[in-house]
Amino acid sequence: MIELRWETEICARADVVFSLLAELRDYHRWLPSSMAFHGTTQISAGPIGVGTTYIEPGPLGTRHGTVSRFERPTHLDFEQPMTVRPRIFGVIGIRLFHTLTQQTDSVHVLRVVQLSPQGPVKFVMPLVVRAFRAENDRMLKMLKEFAEKAARDL
Repeated sequence: MIELRWETEICARADVVFSLLAELRDYHRWLPSSMAFHGTTQISAGPIGVGTTYIEPGPLGTRHGTVSRFERPTHLDFEQPMTVRPRIFGVIGIRLFHTLTQQTDSVHVLRVVQLSPQGPVKFVMPLVVRAFRAENDRMLKMLKEFAEKAARDL
């Protein structure tokens, strides 16, 4: 298993940042599509919570995700194994963990990504890890910019 970590401070309330991360139907408001992220689709009906399912198609494969932990406003986790393209390359187990800690004027965000490759994809994981690092850097930058702008506009 490969574990990647990101930490950032966002000048906003924890509940605001949690809502941005949790509301899968609204990602387009703050996270533009990229080469790696094409959007979140086929989100199960009802409010987002533990058990909500979704699909995220991308260039490396398709992620079939499930919300696995939903404790507003401190913990939000997802499991989203990705079937690699072409299928013969295998599957990458992906687990995302978010811990939000409210500070006086900001929220500390810890994002941990665990990757568990199965099959021939194991041999190209250095390239996959580089792509994951770049996309997660971009995602956290966009989250920070959007949340801080929203906080200033209040």
